[in-house]
Amino acid sequence: MHVAKAGNPAGNKPWAVLKVSRRAYETARPWKKAGLSRKQFEELLAMLPEGFAEQIHLEADAERLIAAAFGADPD
Repeated sequence: MHVAKAGNPAGNKPWAVLKVSRRAYETARPWKKAGLSRKQFEELLAMLPEGFAEQIHLEADAERLIAAAFGADPD
């Protein structure tokens, strides 16, 4: 029986939460960029509220669209 973690009710894998492939996740090594161990990073992802990563993706998409439409630098 699989038990989902708090904040991650579907029990999604970390790469699914971040909406990337497993290969892309392991290649990017986001835990290193965050200065955490892989275990710490994945525990942090599991604690995020449901929909948090989706909201971040939507905001980043919106910023890219605005930059493309108005020629602004997204950074």
